[in-house]
Amino acid sequence: MESFEQYHHYSQNLLIAQHEVSEIIKHSLTRGEVREDFIIQYLIKSIQGCAEFLKRGFVNLGEDEQSGQADILLVKQFAELIDIGNRDNVIVNPEDCLMVVEVKSTLTGTYLNDFNNEAKKIKEANPNVVCGMFAYKADLEKKTIMKRCGHDFDSETKTYFDSGKVPLPTFYPYIDFILLLDKVDENELEEDLEIQGRNQLFLRKSVEIEARYFKGTYDPVIRNLVGLVRSLLIRV
Repeated sequence: MESFEQYHHYSQNLLIAQHEVSEIIKHSLTRGEVREDFIIQYLIKSIQGCAEFLKRGFVNLGEDEQSGQADILLVKQFAELIDIGNRDNVIVNPEDCLMVVEVKSTLTGTYLNDFNNEAKKIKEANPNVVCGMFAYKADLEKKTIMKRCGHDFDSETKTYFDSGKVPLPTFYPYIDFILLLDKVDENELEEDLEIQGRNQLFLRKSVEIEARYFKGTYDPVIRNLVGLVRSLLIRV
């Protein structure tokens, strides 16, 4: 298991480094697509046989309406697709879509609100589509994100918790997961580089407890995305 942990630590470090290097690309749309490709290639290398199911594009919502452009789509085997050009851009029906991922360089409250509204439309067409936000870094403090996802902070133990007795409200009822890689803080020691920044997080909405989020099983957080994609592909 240790070798797997080392691989995913290396991959998370690499994703962050690639994100920084991609800043040399001046065209924002191209820069975004390159960063999405980094994530897609990581998933392809980590999960055997998943390449054909990873796309980008739009979810067909009916009556000539489509979702906004999804940075990463996970589709079912034998999904009916409309190919709309290069770079695996497609239109897929909601019943053939497993997951929609929005990728942002810097996470903000506005981006979360906008994606929550987008996810609402997609889930109205198919409530089983997993909608998630992936970000490299955040303008929001980790404490703020956790609180908006129903987790309070215990200052004595310095841990986050979700109180079952008096649960906090959640701000993003239609977002199923939030993954933040985070950058290494400037004041962190060099020997701590492998574990990345202290603000990395993965929150996944429970399918058993309505509208409650739980923290990811794996460290580093990027490995939780691999586990989620695998579970969705295995389930169908």
